Amino acid sequence: MPKRKPSAKLNLLLIVLIALISYSCSDDDVAQTESPRSISKLKLKIYNSNEVERYSIRDYENNRPKTDSFYNNNHELTSYFDWIYEYGMLTDRKGYSANGTLIFNVTISYDNMNRIIQTTNSSNASNIITTDFTYNSDNTISSRQENNSGFLNKTFYINTLGLIHKELNDDGTSEVIYDADNNVIRKTESGVTNYSYDNVNLPPDNFPVNENFMFGDYKNNRIIYNNSINAATYNEASTLRKFGIGYQSGTNVVVIDWVLDSDNYPISKKFYSDNQLQIEYEYTYE
Repeated sequence: MPKRKPSAKLNLLLIVLIALISYSCSDDDVAQTESPRSISKLKLKIYNSNEVERYSIRDYENNRPKTDSFYNNNHELTSYFDWIYEYGMLTDRKGYSANGTLIFNVTISYDNMNRIIQTTNSSNASNIITTDFTYNSDNTISSRQENNSGFLNKTFYINTLGLIHKELNDDGTSEVIYDADNNVIRKTESGVTNYSYDNVNLPPDNFPVNENFMFGDYKNNRIIYNNSINAATYNEASTLRKFGIGYQSGTNVVVIDWVLDSDNYPISKKFYSDNQLQIEYEYTYE
């Protein structure tokens, strides 16, 4: 019988890109570790005034995204994306229109320590964004992004645990605070965002929390890939991953409602903002 997580009125929204999962504290841990389940599909629905506005289906292979297919509310395919890996790390993400025309491409390059050193984002030959990353000896990472308008520079600061905790850019400084398990509990930008987690119902082992398994073993790669500390909440640095149950920024409160099976594998995840359903995920397993 599925267990429904309390829709605790805790904290809030941002944009999500997918699931959370990690370690189960039940007597079934050994069995789960020996034969873990893998995601086969993830269906995402976007709501507007309680009606489905559009949706997508993500197909998985080896617990990693393989293909995203996007549909309008008439169930018509509008575009799709392929995820391409080498040596277990994401190297390309190609987007196509419904008729198969290439419309978008991201390429990722790594150094010999599996750290992202360059991303190239192109939607056409005249619109190419290249971002280069330099790993400095003073525990900082320099980002230099070039596009048609010029250059954008950022600096990321690494704490004593090796995690990015601060970003400095032309608009100011953004910082995050981690808990003892390296989960982000606060982000300070123009305002403050607080994040809450379920400390009782922990995710199963070997489950792709926040799309783990995509960027290799360097724990800051998700932030680097997005070139933003905002991605820290989806980073792969947690030593004990947990289900996020909400976040709050000012008066904006988002509640995340999970439905789990008896082994704590998610069946669904729903995001509510101002008590209105905004996003819904539905999980299918092999």
